[in-house]
Amino acid sequence: MKTPSKKIMFSLPDSLLEQIDTVAAEENRSRSELIREATRRYIAGRPCGRRPIDDPEIRAAVESMDRVAKKFSEGFDSTGMIREMRDKRYGPSENTKITKK
Repeated sequence: MKTPSKKIMFSLPDSLLEQIDTVAAEENRSRSELIREATRRYIAGRPCGRRPIDDPEIRAAVESMDRVAKKFSEGFDSTGMIREMRDKRYGPSENTKITKK
């Protein structure tokens, strides 16, 4: 039994339509079938119901950006932050010892 279908209209750049037509011809099938399969594969490959913020790496990046934004709103000293990061990585330098308050 055939699944009921609805016709839709959408726009594609000419170059993408040419690629679709080429692949469809190579595989001896219609544009519609190729687009249906591509859509099914896209949907199946999506992380179901997940938003980008649900990704732990993205959440950590956003939290880090929030901390930086908070520092800016509190009179953030960018030079001091760079010195601090450098000191943590390489140890205090002679210049840091002299200029640090």
